[in-house]
Amino acid sequence: MSVSIKVAVRCRPFTIKDKLGVSLHQKSEEEGEVTLLNSSYSHNNFGFTYAWWTAFNYERYVQSDHAICEDMDFVGQMNVYEAVGLKIKKDLMDGNAVVLFAYGLSGSGKTFTVFGPDAADSPDAWFKHATPHDMWGIFPHLAYDMFQDKQDNWKFAMKYFQNVVDIVRDLMSPMGEERSYKGGMRKDADGFMDITWCNAASLKTWDDLRKQFLISNAKKAISPTQFNHQSTRGHCIMTLEIDMPLPPNPEMKQRSRVYVCDLAGTEPAGDIYYAQYEKKVYPNGDIEYINPKPHKDQSKTKSLQDQGKKINLSLSEMAQFFMKMADLVKKKKLAPGVSVAGCNSYFLCKYLKDTMLQARTYLFCAIRPEVTYHNYTFATLGFAENASVIKLAPKKAQLAMSPMERKLMLQLEAMKEQMAKLQGGGSDMAELLAAKQKELANAMDGGTDTNEAQEAQLRQQAEEYGRRGIYLTHFMKDTDKQYLINLDEDPFRSNRFMYIIDKPVIVFGPGGDIKPTSLTVVKGHCTIENNEGECMLIGGSGEVVYNGNKVAKDDKIPMKPFDRIVIGGELLLYRYPGHEPPADDIPSAASAVEEYQNCITNASSEQQSMLDEQMRAFQAEKDKWMNDTQTHKTETDAAKEEHDRAMQAVDREILELLPKTKELKKIVGILDRDQLSFDVTLQRTDDQLGVPKVKVRIVNGATDESIIIDPFEFMKSYSIVKDEMTHLSIAVESERPYEFPEHHDPLVILFDNTFQLGTCTIFPEYLIYGLSTDMDEVHQDVKNISAPYNNVGKLETIWVPLEGPDAEESEDFIPEIDDPADLIGKPWTYKFKIGKSTALPIIADMCYCQYNFFGELFTTETVNEVNTHNPEFTYSFVHHVDKVSQEFLDYLMKPMEIEIFVSPSVRLPKTKVASTNEKILHNMKHGSSSAGANDTVVPGTIMQDGAMGTGTVVGGAVMGTVIENVEDMRKRIEELELANTTLRQQLSEATGSRIGQKLNESLKMDNELNAD
Repeated sequence: MSVSIKVAVRCRPFTIKDKLGVSLHQKSEEEGEVTLLNSSYSHNNFGFTYAWWTAFNYERYVQSDHAICEDMDFVGQMNVYEAVGLKIKKDLMDGNAVVLFAYGLSGSGKTFTVFGPDAADSPDAWFKHATPHDMWGIFPHLAYDMFQDKQDNWKFAMKYFQNVVDIVRDLMSPMGEERSYKGGMRKDADGFMDITWCNAASLKTWDDLRKQFLISNAKKAISPTQFNHQSTRGHCIMTLEIDMPLPPNPEMKQRSRVYVCDLAGTEPAGDIYYAQYEKKVYPNGDIEYINPKPHKDQSKTKSLQDQGKKINLSLSEMAQFFMKMADLVKKKKLAPGVSVAGCNSYFLCKYLKDTMLQARTYLFCAIRPEVTYHNYTFATLGFAENASVIKLAPKKAQLAMSPMERKLMLQLEAMKEQMAKLQGGGSDMAELLAAKQKELANAMDGGTDTNEAQEAQLRQQAEEYGRRGIYLTHFMKDTDKQYLINLDEDPFRSNRFMYIIDKPVIVFGPGGDIKPTSLTVVKGHCTIENNEGECMLIGGSGEVVYNGNKVAKDDKIPMKPFDRIVIGGELLLYRYPGHEPPADDIPSAASAVEEYQNCITNASSEQQSMLDEQMRAFQAEKDKWMNDTQTHKTETDAAKEEHDRAMQAVDREILELLPKTKELKKIVGILDRDQLSFDVTLQRTDDQLGVPKVKVRIVNGATDESIIIDPFEFMKSYSIVKDEMTHLSIAVESERPYEFPEHHDPLVILFDNTFQLGTCTIFPEYLIYGLSTDMDEVHQDVKNISAPYNNVGKLETIWVPLEGPDAEESEDFIPEIDDPADLIGKPWTYKFKIGKSTALPIIADMCYCQYNFFGELFTTETVNEVNTHNPEFTYSFVHHVDKVSQEFLDYLMKPMEIEIFVSPSVRLPKTKVASTNEKILHNMKHGSSSAGANDTVVPGTIMQDGAMGTGTVVGGAVMGTVIENVEDMRKRIEELELANTTLRQQLSEATGSRIGQKLNESLKMDNELNAD
């Protein structure tokens, strides 16, 4: 029997004063209606299973339609659970799998609906309440009820992880384990997707689940944005499996599952900024975060936006999946539970799409009530509308009860009957019963207690780390001794390990009492003296920073609780249990990181001189380019101040990355992957302030290919490789085997990244006149995104006019438009097709295109595992405008860019990165012969053979040799840029009858320039 996805749309309370943008009405038990109000859209009515209005505060905010607000029924948390939670519970009791996933803008109420308040530092967090609470979401109510019904022969097992771009983080791992999502994702015996390496905790009680969430939620990747002061930067997925006897067969069990999928916010990446909030504490203890403003460090916003672009790819793929499924269902070409080909490139679809088609699936879409958010609301409702027609084929999982389980069940029942006859049977009988219940629970876990097995593995790790004087926080968090604990702006990586100060004198470094795993820690790095609780930090041979100030050799500094100490690049917090100021004084990781960054920004005179020279050179080039293109504007004092702040953020970002590129070069040299090298590079942008983007260039010397990635991607890979290096080093010291997972091989984790290869520019002015793309203009050049902006391939693009959004292509349809003004107020429809890309300079393993059309971002399906220089996209999309406006005509007069993204094909060497690799063992003992990171500054470096070039490159902390032809290269780049700018200005002035001629001239001139 097939069922559809049940879709619930819920509107959160107001946050700004505005007109009412939406109404929601529940007409019957499973019939809801959502209507856009004060809308400019032609499609405003939507029907879903549930429509819930929760904007209780409308009286203080709404500026129109008060009567409509008063007419809508308020739906609170308990109303939601009564509407769907009880049905979900029945599904689980019947042995079904249930998928709950929440979709919508950050801060729109997704998490609130499925969980309720869940911030680890909030007193209202659902897991801080042992009994039902008014703010609980669907899952806490559901889990609480299931645990209340729990019987001896039930087993609960939980996993909880977060997907951040292409990494999966196990939020239940005490050691903070994270891996590429491509490794360890498998379907289980019942056909449901699983992340096999993530911890599965066996839960005995409701309190076990609450405690696990309290720990895990503190590790989620979150950032403050203008939409939410704790915006989740990735998709969080929690699975709860419940094994229970299958009635009426006592020899079988049924396995129920609930997947709670709290997705990242759907807002376009370019719309968000990293926010600073004011924290307001009310007399009753309530806390509110108000008045968000952009953070002064613009690199934080840039990093969020870069990460958001990657996260949005998985959401776009999910939207494409629902769109394709809905189209086939409407055409009656798809059977229930059957998936479509493709849409399998990113974590979200790869993990969820097959599972939700064979489960009972509930989609909870969160929207905002204000007209201001209509564009987001309309997109969310479109996603929900496509999902609502998809047909599912739920199936149930069953498994046999083991002979041991059956035996223990019979014994347990017999003991209960005996206790009933004896009216309790005394404490001895109760102890025997409890032991038998535990024996049964262990049998259901497979013969051993899963939690105990994981704990034993942790204890082995603790013993191995202990030989280096490093303690795992998991085991030592209740210590009363003084200690240093690691801090990281990323909560997932923070508070993992401790250095306990348990001796009068503790020396840091190789051969010392504490041997940190960082390669930047040297022998006699520093010392801590402990004189009956009074600790003194003494500078040594290595770099040490104390509360934002560098510590010279032999300097002696008294230590105080909450001091921040950096040893070899590792940020640590000094704690002294029982002797500390109030907990409110504990510095945040973010403030400690900022303090350290300010310190390293005050670089040596040689470093600063190098940096200043590069920035001046880049700014001179930028100003010249702006003048040539006649876009330069006189800077106001405010603009200059903003520019200076942005450039300071660039400086900090560069100085933070430089030592990490150098350290990582040493690590990959040790790991027999010295073909990799890294440079920090500046990429020119269209930013009116002339502020470059900081990127990291990774070169694979074995193939002469290079990629340019964002700093957040580099830092993610850097952290994983460092963790793996630590695992390998400790395994070698402990004389046990260890091998890097294939997806963590430095070649894969660092070089197998998707990056923007180039941009194809087309001039859509002819679309005003109803013309199709001429065959001579189908194949457009793809230009390198960095200097020298040379050709790096071709891309096939075609525009075809249609009579309407549902019409088929026809050669007979030729619109007659002589004057653009004739279009105003009329409909406009074109199909845009992207075909084959040819002659790319790298072998692409994965690729996709993105383009912005009239303010909306469109992404092709990702082409996977092509391993070719000539990938084919076979993309088409019908763009339709109900009523053409002058604004739309002005848009078509401007150039349109299509961005090409690729991921290079990576071939691994035969040698593994493992404890059996003799070269690695030699390098670990004697040091790698590989050179450190490039210590030169090479402005305008150009890769050969069509590979990626870069903008200004900063490759190390010390000024080195400079390429002799830099000035000639700069002059040539300026000539090319001026010629291209003049050409584009001419093309933008082209009109109807001259368009074909001008475009042909552009191709000819471009070819001549590039041939030059």
